[in-house]
Amino acid sequence: MPANGYSASDVQRLGTLLDHQLYPIDTTAFGRESDFDANGVVAVLLTDRINALSPNCAQTGQVIVGYFFGLDLDLVDPNSNKGEVFNPAVPDPAHPVCFSKSFMLSQLAPVAIHEFQHMISFNRHVLLAGAAQEEAWLNEGLSHFAEELGARQVSAGSCTGGNCLSQFAGGDLQNAYEYLQAPTLHFLVEPGTSGGTLAERGANWLLVRWFADQSPSDSLLGTDLTRRLLGADQVGGLALTGGAKVAAAAQTVQPGVTFETLLGEWHLANYAEALSGFPEPSGRLRYRSWNLAGAFAQSGLGPFPRVPDSTGGASYRTAGTLRGGSGKYVRVVQLADAPAVALGLQTSNTTQLMPRLAVLRVR
Repeated sequence: MPANGYSASDVQRLGTLLDHQLYPIDTTAFGRESDFDANGVVAVLLTDRINALSPNCAQTGQVIVGYFFGLDLDLVDPNSNKGEVFNPAVPDPAHPVCFSKSFMLSQLAPVAIHEFQHMISFNRHVLLAGAAQEEAWLNEGLSHFAEELGARQVSAGSCTGGNCLSQFAGGDLQNAYEYLQAPTLHFLVEPGTSGGTLAERGANWLLVRWFADQSPSDSLLGTDLTRRLLGADQVGGLALTGGAKVAAAAQTVQPGVTFETLLGEWHLANYAEALSGFPEPSGRLRYRSWNLAGAFAQSGLGPFPRVPDSTGGASYRTAGTLRGGSGKYVRVVQLADAPAVALGLQTSNTTQLMPRLAVLRVR
């Protein structure tokens, strides 16, 4: 670790925060971690080897601030630490643009609550269910949701400047804003070839946040639904992941619903979020727990960024690429006695999933 990094008191504060606040938040929302090495603890390895994963951070403005690696829960691989461990980056005075001490101190707690969810997920899917890891998009969405839970539940005295919302959820709001500015340019269900852009992370968080809002018992925390997402539902002997997992967890609130229908409702919620006075008694087409427009403005990001195409319906055409799980928004404005409008979709790629329409009528 570089000199003039974390002090002993910095590390002690993190340990206390983990034991008394972050650990209960994560385990309540998602379930328990494994105890692979039978020592009853989760280790936090602070090392500048994590810093080395962001060699161009001064140019890109993006920093990897920590990770959990499932290999560490492998008894066979010689490179495994063979125990529960996650790895935050550390302050490095030699690279203050990326790794100043003040920045890294603000990141420690969000990294901890984020990476611990990944550890819990690995336990649920791989160690207990004996199946594949959760798909990256949903796994990241859950970890960013864990950050939001930290913003809502960590005591103000434990947060940087007493502002838990900014420390834990500020990045989620910024990522979501970037996604909503141009949803056609970004994936929700990102492919394995994606490096995980911040806009994709924003979409991941928004979907999980909206899904938790459907909870019949506690839409603010959504604990019943988040625990179902980390459960052990089985189909053909294999644990469900990704969209199938979301649809299975949703059966308690919408019996028979498919993931495709849920995605359509989520996109309509993203559209309707900025509609003033829009009545929606089901609650499925709004975010119950956030006033996103207000949060974006308060965070200095700007007005709600969703700007749809607008047409009267005549001769409207648009073309482009629909990325997995994302979509394009079009507003059709008509008088009550205007002729009907026919909407159609065409695709040139018949080997992939067909595009779908989700329609919201606003009067």
